[in-house]
Amino acid sequence: MNDLLFRAFSEPTRRRALRLLTSGPLCVCDITAALRLPQPTVSRHLGALQRAGLVSAVKRGKWRHYGLESSRGVARALLATLKAEGDSHGDNARLRAINRRNCA
Repeated sequence: MNDLLFRAFSEPTRRRALRLLTSGPLCVCDITAALRLPQPTVSRHLGALQRAGLVSAVKRGKWRHYGLESSRGVARALLATLKAEGDSHGDNARLRAINRRNCA
């Protein structure tokens, strides 16, 4: 399982999505807008993070809402490194600027 965890965490786009989720659960539509990537691409990356145990998902209406799953010690340690890495892409600023959707 740790191999899956480390492979999921090693991909830059997945780390960007995780960094967004540190502010709280988000709808996939908001993550897509902040990352400026196509929805299928974002969903694929979020699925890999979910399989690795880094995020959990709840379906509300037609959208999935994702949140961090930090119950495992290794996951907590990896997620803590995101704060030190910073937001070089400006994703968090875009997330704050977009009109958050009611995705339910």
